[in-house]
Amino acid sequence: MLLENKFLFCSFYYRSNLKTGANKRFENIILSLKEYLTNDQKIVVLIKKGNFSNVFIDKKIEVHEIPIAPILDRFFTFIMFSMKLLSLNKMIVVSDFMPIPLMALSKHIHFQLIHDIRNFTEFKRVDYLSSGQKIQKREWSKCQNILTVSNFTKKQLMQECGISKDRIYVSPNGIDANYLDMIPNKARDIDILYIATFEHRKNHKLLMEALGNYKGEKKIKVCLIGKDLGTKKEIISKADLLRNNVDVDFIDNINNEKELIDHYNRACLFVCPSLYEGFGMPVIEALSRGCIVLCTNIEVFQEIGGKNIQYFSPNDSDQLLMLIENSLNKENKIGIDSQFFEAYKWSKIAKDLMGLFNQKINNVK
Repeated sequence: MLLENKFLFCSFYYRSNLKTGANKRFENIILSLKEYLTNDQKIVVLIKKGNFSNVFIDKKIEVHEIPIAPILDRFFTFIMFSMKLLSLNKMIVVSDFMPIPLMALSKHIHFQLIHDIRNFTEFKRVDYLSSGQKIQKREWSKCQNILTVSNFTKKQLMQECGISKDRIYVSPNGIDANYLDMIPNKARDIDILYIATFEHRKNHKLLMEALGNYKGEKKIKVCLIGKDLGTKKEIISKADLLRNNVDVDFIDNINNEKELIDHYNRACLFVCPSLYEGFGMPVIEALSRGCIVLCTNIEVFQEIGGKNIQYFSPNDSDQLLMLIENSLNKENKIGIDSQFFEAYKWSKIAKDLMGLFNQKINNVK
């Protein structure tokens, strides 16, 4: 079967109006990868109807949309995706959709993108007699190739699913070029910033416990940004009970990247008490904008941030408070070597990915 000069990127979870890590990766990989295409190559974008974005307007990109079904949408999407794949000539296909249409994908060079494997942890999304975990393990084990965003997640896939390391490729998340622009020399009026959805694994509770024990005279201004996935009401209640010099501001959503960068520019500290992540894009973003970053000492943060981050135990609020107070009292901020961010430039990530794709294509020819 002849290999077509096209690369299909599919995400039916993509939402053009949301600035999540997964959505930003989807857009930026496509935009960066097109710069490495030859004149006869194109990128095919496959998304749900109603999520077209102007970022995809380019002569090298063609967008296909699958409609939303009023009922049983995941099953309907599976069928439509399978039919689309069968109608196309052999090409590179990168998809994060579950369940995986393995039969239809067998005619292509398939990479399954996996952001994390939280269903194998206490932070699983669903628990129907562990069926979600069993389905993922079975389907991932049958994939030709797997793309994941960190060595930590690669190790988890090997341990939990028994997948050979030779079939798992690490392609980290990155930061937009705007994050590496000069940082404005102005006062930072947010003491603590945390950007995360409100859910158990994000561990806002630890931050509230630490701040509840603050006894200083200086006012601490806190900004928590993220949509509610179950714990926001509890965190708001804890914030309302604070009787010290701590003010907490809640923001549901940031409309654009410029506004997000502005919040990083205004923040002294970025505090991330998360218990589980597949990567942690806001950590790299915060570092790039000159924030002092405090994170839990989980493996993935140590992988992506190294010595540029200060770490604390995910259940030690006293240690976190001490780090917060010490960091806010620092007058001299330590800069980060610009070389650190080279690995997180989308252009570098896309170039490496294109090298991997070409390797797979050459093996077919």
